[in-house]
Amino acid sequence: TTAPGECTLDEPLKIGYAADFDLGGIGDVPATSAAQFIVDQVNLAGGVGGKPVEFEIKQISQTPPDYAAAQRAVQELIDGGADILLGPPFSDYGLPLLEVTKGALPVLFVTSTEITLSDPSQGSFLVSFNDRVQASAAAEFATKQGFKSAVTLSSADIPYLNITTSAFAEVFSGAGGTVDTDLSFNLGDTDFSSQVNEIAAMDPQPDVVYSAFFLPEAGVFLKQLRVAGVTSTVISADGLDASAIWTIGADAEGVFFTTHTFPGEGNKVQAFLDDYAKSGLPIIETVSFGALGADAAQIAIGATEAACSTDGKALIDAISNLTVDVTTGTTSYVGSEGTPKRDVSILTVTNGAPVLADAFYPSVIAAG
Repeated sequence: TTAPGECTLDEPLKIGYAADFDLGGIGDVPATSAAQFIVDQVNLAGGVGGKPVEFEIKQISQTPPDYAAAQRAVQELIDGGADILLGPPFSDYGLPLLEVTKGALPVLFVTSTEITLSDPSQGSFLVSFNDRVQASAAAEFATKQGFKSAVTLSSADIPYLNITTSAFAEVFSGAGGTVDTDLSFNLGDTDFSSQVNEIAAMDPQPDVVYSAFFLPEAGVFLKQLRVAGVTSTVISADGLDASAIWTIGADAEGVFFTTHTFPGEGNKVQAFLDDYAKSGLPIIETVSFGALGADAAQIAIGATEAACSTDGKALIDAISNLTVDVTTGTTSYVGSEGTPKRDVSILTVTNGAPVLADAFYPSVIAAG
């Protein structure tokens, strides 16, 4: 490895961002802008290895999805010289992307929490924690609040919506809580009256309702839940942060959700936001997902400096052994199997805005 500043590259580092601006846009829209900002800042300071970093964003998503077209777009990034790819939030595009890269160059899945996208043998890494970690933290937080009973809402539509509920139930039950039932829903549902009626009819009603849903479905559920007079605490996952649940008004008050960071003394998030605000780039609506975009660019740059190379295999090895200071704190992949160990932030909506309620790494992680 090479100390930062001591490396001279033969070819400039090129980072390619394979972005999902459709369903995954809740993560990739802020993250692409933030990554661009970090690259611009690094280049103002002289670049990496004596050369400016190149950065290309290519949309790989469309509605309805066309995964063959997505793979062609990924190949175009590689043919255009990308040394490291930044990837989309969900495995529907992520796994086809990995079929193209074939482990020849690293992929950092910027805002993803999907376990299947963490595989260093394929050069595949998450930038943050996975779904079992965030759901385990939610369950531990619920237990710390003294909650004893829970209901979960899950969907088979995407893994995110049932891996989380399964992990929550495992850890919550293991800590002595009871999960009374798991209710199902589908993405696109516009009526949750059957699920709400079932919860309202419980005697007693559960202390907590847990689901990884996001807007618009979460907004419909919350409104119907409160109209029905159910006062159970609702805890959710980072999808509520990505879709800015606090913007729906009173129905979001008191909701808790796990997410990736929040401006505070232990990180550089506020400084990043202050500097970013002067850049003229699009406003970052969701802080933690923008911060992950910044982290991803910093990880890519840190790995390149450590390897002093843009060779794909060298970069994969460098990331696997990397500990680097990033916007949200310090990220380490050492012994991590591709998912860095980092605290889970738990936010709550208070007076129409997200507020930090807690931050910790869960003491027990669901086995799955």
